[in-house]
Amino acid sequence: MRLKQRGWPKTVAVGYKVAKKVRGLHPSGFKEILIHRLDDLEKIDVKAEVARIAATVGERKRIAILERAKALNVRILNPGLAKKPEEVEAEAEAVEAEKTEAEKTEKPEDSKEQPSSSSGGQ
Repeated sequence: MRLKQRGWPKTVAVGYKVAKKVRGLHPSGFKEILIHRLDDLEKIDVKAEVARIAATVGERKRIAILERAKALNVRILNPGLAKKPEEVEAEAEAVEAEKTEAEKTEKPEDSKEQPSSSSGGQ
């Protein structure tokens, strides 16, 4: 790296910084705010900030956050593939139906007893 040979990572040098006005901002020019719960959405300034939903937020809470953000006109950077509550319920019912159908088609094992391998007095 010191010799700046090809194949090594570049070293930090003068000129790598970004202008102070845009340093730390999202490429869209807005400041990112990490959202963990619905209350965090209320604190966002729509004109200067955008929201990023935390990775640890589950699907149910993500859906609620997306609906509230739409009502507040807050831009979400990572909306993901969150489904509507009706779709989640329909999917759960379909999975449950598959389980019950699989149980019905599964044949009960025959209760034939195998002869014992232990010998009586030998």
